[in-house]
Amino acid sequence: MVLWSYMETLKVQMEDPEAKKFREKAMKIYGHSKGSISKAMNSAIRTWLDKTEGKRGRLKAKEIRGLLAGLKDSSLMAQRKSAKMMGSPD
Repeated sequence: MVLWSYMETLKVQMEDPEAKKFREKAMKIYGHSKGSISKAMNSAIRTWLDKTEGKRGRLKAKEIRGLLAGLKDSSLMAQRKSAKMMGSPD
């Protein structure tokens, strides 16, 4: 549970067609009230952060299921190979 939440203002520059499309979509989803653009931007940023986190090798448990089926190496050897593939020194 988050007790304190600090807000920060970010200034974003976008090409005009994308900005208009974003604004229209945000208001369609979140309504024409104050804060709809901020809600849409927060959602977009959260989605982008989740997507880029996965690119750094962080997988959720449900994404790993089945990946190790048929593995012939020992768990230690598999760990060393995966660390080598990720660029970690041995």
